[in-house]
Formats: sequence, C-alpha cells, structure tokens
Amino acid sequence: MENHDPTDISEAVETYGLARHITELDEIGLTVVPQSTLGLNDTWFEQLRDAILRVAKERSGVTFDVATNPTAAFEGRPGVIGHLILSHLIHEDQVFEKVLTHPVKKALMTHMLGARHRLSVSDGWIKWQTPDTWEEESTTGFHTDQSVVPPPWNWRLPHIANMNWTLTDYTRENGALAYVPGSHLEGRLPEPGEALPLAVPVEAPMGSLVMFNGCTWHGAYRKTTPGLRVAMLGQHSRPYMLPFQDFKGRVADETYAASEDPDYLRSLMRDDEDQLRVDPFAVPRAQ
Repeated sequence: MENHDPTDISEAVETYGLARHITELDEIGLTVVPQSTLGLNDTWFEQLRDAILRVAKERSGVTFDVATNPTAAFEGRPGVIGHLILSHLIHEDQVFEKVLTHPVKKALMTHMLGARHRLSVSDGWIKWQTPDTWEEESTTGFHTDQSVVPPPWNWRLPHIANMNWTLTDYTRENGALAYVPGSHLEGRLPEPGEALPLAVPVEAPMGSLVMFNGCTWHGAYRKTTPGLRVAMLGQHSRPYMLPFQDFKGRVADETYAASEDPDYLRSLMRDDEDQLRVDPFAVPRAQ
C-alpha cells in the first residue's frame, strides 16, 4: 500500500474549490472562505458563538448578550479597550475541536505551514463598543504573528499562520480585523504608523473563515456600534516552534475519541510526538 503524502492537499482543493483561496493567500496574504464553501449551517456557527459566551460568563461572572454591550465594568485592558480574550478553549467544549479539524481549514493551514503544524493558540475573542476614552482608530495595533522570529522572513515558508472564525458580522464599524494586502511580501514588521493608512477592513458575514499568513500586517479597527463582535481564532505554528499555549498531554481522551479526524487533532496538540520520536542512540538490528 502506498504511503499518503500529508502535504498533498490536491483532493481537498478540488473537492471544496480552494484554488482561489490559495492564490489569495500567496498574493494577498489573507483569504476569506465563505460559509457555502465550508458546508456548515447557521446552527453550527451559533453553537460555537454561544459556547464562547458561556465560557465568558463562567470565567468572568458576566452575562454577555450579542445584541448589547456588557453592563459590567471591567478592570484593566478590557475596560480600557473594550474586548475580552478567552484562552485554551479546546479544553472547554467539543465544538471548539471541530474548528480545528475542519478539512478546509486543514488544507489551507497545510498549504501555509506544511504537514505536522501545531496549534499555538486556541482563543475566543469578544469585542464590544470601544469606549470614548480610547482615541485611536485601531484597538489592536498593527503587527505580524511571527514577530518572535527576527526578520527578514520568507513569506513562502511562514513560521506561523492564523485563522479567525467570524461568529458575528465583520464590518469596519463592527470592529473588524484590518490588514494590509500584500504586506506579507515585505518579509518584515511594519514601521510605526506605516500600516494603518494602507489597511483595509476584512468585510465578512457571520459564518466565514478568515485565514492569513504569519507575515501579514494586521490589527483591528475600533468598534463604533453597540453589541458584540465574537470570533474564534487559532494561531498555528510549524513543528519546530514552541506553541504559545501548551496542549500536549492535557486534552481529554474523550475529545480525541469524538473527533472526526483524531490523528490530525493529536498532531495539532503534539500528542503524536511519542510515536514519531526516534532514539538517536539506538543500535539498529541487522536484517
């Protein structure tokens, strides 16, 4: 039996019609995959959104309603800037596993990072109307996700890539992700003040998957509308990089058992390393 090449995504590209999205990732540095391509219904995304709001309530003690701003006053950065980040969601609900193993996401992430890429961050992001005391046009400053690696970078071989699942509509007024098209080709960080004048909003309805190269300059606009902008993001890295969040040995066996792609999930969590490790001091047996 022939061994399957884990970097061969041609079947998924043909099945889901991903050629345009791969071209956009290469030429622009970001692509928006519509709900129709993902083959997921509204209920799927609503369950994901509601699970994030449930975890937010459990961790903060505040009830979040997608149509209104939170009534509670938050201390620190959430109160100043108007957003809350929830980490390590893979541990909270099986629905968070499903965003990691979806075949479209898997194919596009493999295109950017190759086989055996790892999950580095599993976060939910809740953003509400930006307080008037925050004067800047952006609430997340422009950066690249692989700034931990000194430039110059080869955009064809990024060290890190990211995904955003939009669980409410993304518009500029709604505090959307902002990015500079083609900036990944620069292979460097933006200079102070360079990115914002060149940036455009990611306009995407609820139910979209936004994926982008780790070299792409991006941030987020302030939110001028009431209510919540909810998203789930997942930074990924190549296997030689240490993830920002450590999932190895911490994911329940039940999560793997319920997954539609358990081998890929184990690889994302680094729970496949014991099977792949080779003892460099082992003496080979003669045939």
